[in-house]
Amino acid sequence: MSDDIEVMSTTGRLIYMAHQIALNLATMGEEGAVTALTDHLTSFWDPRMKEQIIAIARDEPDRLSPLVAAAVARMAQGRAAPHPDEEQFNSVNEVGHCDAG
Repeated sequence: MSDDIEVMSTTGRLIYMAHQIALNLATMGEEGAVTALTDHLTSFWDPRMKEQIIAIARDEPDRLSPLVAAAVARMAQGRAAPHPDEEQFNSVNEVGHCDAG
């Protein structure tokens, strides 16, 4: 194993994943991206992942982009707005499916 390989912590990995998803949704405009990211996190992330990203937003807010912070705050408040393309998410929203793999 090479010394220049960096192992990402669980916290780092969650932050990375949330930012990657946000990056892919950014073309929707700010409100659309926040809504879609909130929906994605709510629908596909394991409850432990959700708890951890909410704790990161609370304890280390500077580690999250404004878009990710807004989506996590909305998710934490339990008021995720319905996504305009919610059928897309509902078709795969089966028990056991989440970003955790």
